Amino acid sequence: MNNILETDEKKAMDAAITDAAKEWIHSFTRIPKAIVEKLYQAGDTIIEVTPTEGEDFDTSLPKWGTMWSFSNILDEAWLDDDENRKVMADCGFRIYEQEDYGYIFGIDGAGYDFYEAHWIPLYKARGLKWHLEPFASMVAELKKPATAQHKNCEQKDYGKLG
Repeated sequence: MNNILETDEKKAMDAAITDAAKEWIHSFTRIPKAIVEKLYQAGDTIIEVTPTEGEDFDTSLPKWGTMWSFSNILDEAWLDDDENRKVMADCGFRIYEQEDYGYIFGIDGAGYDFYEAHWIPLYKARGLKWHLEPFASMVAELKKPATAQHKNCEQKDYGKLG
């Protein structure tokens, strides 16, 4: 029974983290890549600040058609730190800086689960804990005793088999 409960708790925790990451991401400002391309073409200063380690530097924008910027000043301040930009890059993001938008970031990929590959690792790396309150509620629900309806089920004695 304990292993089943532990498995259910892990599933509940994973679901709570996914829900919290989605909630966080939905707070971001979405920027169509075409807007960023127009800013580039208009001569606006957009600087890629993605940390690289001796790799060939790709001067194109990320493949995915949407880019984002943080809406929360605390997220923006977190990204001001060079080490945190490295953390974000390790989660698969390319990061740019622009005067009006602040930090703009994008994913250089397509055709796979962005939540699993990028957003959830970033949520965890960012150190957010939004998932703990819903998780606590789910665990409490899992640990509740059987409902009265289940307690009233008849238990029949079928005797010995065979």
